[in-house]
Amino acid sequence: MPEKISGGCLCGKARFETTSEPVMQLLCHCTDCQTVSGSAFYTAYIVPLESVTLTEGTLAGFAVKSDKGRNNLRRFCQDCGTRLWAELESGIASVNGMALDDPTHFNPTHNHRPETAPDWCAMNEVLEVLPVSS
Repeated sequence: MPEKISGGCLCGKARFETTSEPVMQLLCHCTDCQTVSGSAFYTAYIVPLESVTLTEGTLAGFAVKSDKGRNNLRRFCQDCGTRLWAELESGIASVNGMALDDPTHFNPTHNHRPETAPDWCAMNEVLEVLPVSS
């Protein structure tokens, strides 16, 4: 059984655990993730949704349809607003890699949606490009 790792929000009221063995780790450049992160990409630590457990606090949620038409539920601290993960309709969670207590657990392997990255974004060419499914 994989080890658990923990993370939390900026104010410390919301805490979670998830598996230390992600399915994938990626930099998502989709326009939704750019808006949510305030940056050219979001650090997505991809795990099975059932592996994420809220251990403290209360989360708020915001349902959104992605720019590719998929349903996502953004989960964030109701007090400080830190996005902790998104629940994707495919049964995975896109955990905020920078919300992990030890952010060295986040080590991206892929770029996702690089075609929507801002022109000024320096793309990490070492990472594989995750194909976009329809």
